[in-house]
Amino acid sequence: MNINPWRSTSVRAALNGSSFIDQKRMHIHTEQEAHDFLESYGFDLEDAMDVLELESLRKEAIELIQEELLLENEVIPDVLIQEQDIRKYLISASGHGERALAPWSAAILRVIHTLSHSHSYLNDIYHNPIREQIFNRFSQHIIRNDNGCFLGDIKLNEIEFREAKSRRSVALKLLHKAENVSADIFDWIGIRFITEHRADVLDVLAYLRMNHVITYANLKPSRSRNNLIDLEWIDKCLKRGMSTDEIRHEMESIHLPQKSISTKQAEKNPFSGVSYQSVQITCRHRIKIRQENGFNMSFFFPFEIQLMDRKSFLDTREGLASHGEYKKRQKQAIRERVFPFFTHHKL
Repeated sequence: MNINPWRSTSVRAALNGSSFIDQKRMHIHTEQEAHDFLESYGFDLEDAMDVLELESLRKEAIELIQEELLLENEVIPDVLIQEQDIRKYLISASGHGERALAPWSAAILRVIHTLSHSHSYLNDIYHNPIREQIFNRFSQHIIRNDNGCFLGDIKLNEIEFREAKSRRSVALKLLHKAENVSADIFDWIGIRFITEHRADVLDVLAYLRMNHVITYANLKPSRSRNNLIDLEWIDKCLKRGMSTDEIRHEMESIHLPQKSISTKQAEKNPFSGVSYQSVQITCRHRIKIRQENGFNMSFFFPFEIQLMDRKSFLDTREGLASHGEYKKRQKQAIRERVFPFFTHHKL
């Protein structure tokens, strides 16, 4: 079959800088082409381990779609649930065979692709020492006694350490990211500070800096997000000669920053509600793993720090800012991406 290569969806995806999973059709017409595609992707159908991994990914993709994305009256065609040859999915998604199966085949392939990227080698292999080295930098500054929880002498409402991010959670996150690869995931590990007052967030950030718990040299600027602290307002107060105590007191009564969700921030996470107020930064810590030969293997690993005052934290439990509402918006966007032909059906 003669195909104009200039019309290739792959070529156009490369030129447009778009994700492959956002292409509505593939152009694979024979089992040999499908075999070559998979080999180029990294899966050798002559390798029994690769075949087993593909089958595991296929089953996991079907389960994710069934449990997270389908409406009550929607069912994946049984013929696809039973079909184990990924080449058949590729051919079907390219428009060959029963027409009704094409969008379902494409949807399953989109999720398989995402799941195949939903892991981090370093995270998988060195899960425990990574968390131990990062969390220990913070835990040695945390004091718990009868008077409450403190970071040094700063009163906290609570501090939460997120030990791990599930594979499905990573996959769902990737399904609404343009990059669609786990290298774009920066919150495998998370630490949340909940302070009593909004001004205390500044104290926590200053404490982490002054006590070298983290170095701001290792922040990832594009991952910084602040819609809790109005720095412009603070600068104006300082220029008027107000003391930090006066600013701290007045901060509790003023409205949150009017630029609560800037266009740039909304693009980073379009599913966060406008009422979700926090400071989020992504830092990188240099991990050292002792090898059997006695030498250290070292690498930088990202983790997310989230800070919010008690009122903002309570607000995340209800309304548009709630985690449940966030997940609902996220899943609807994922559904529209995985099923581009079914977008008129809402979750």
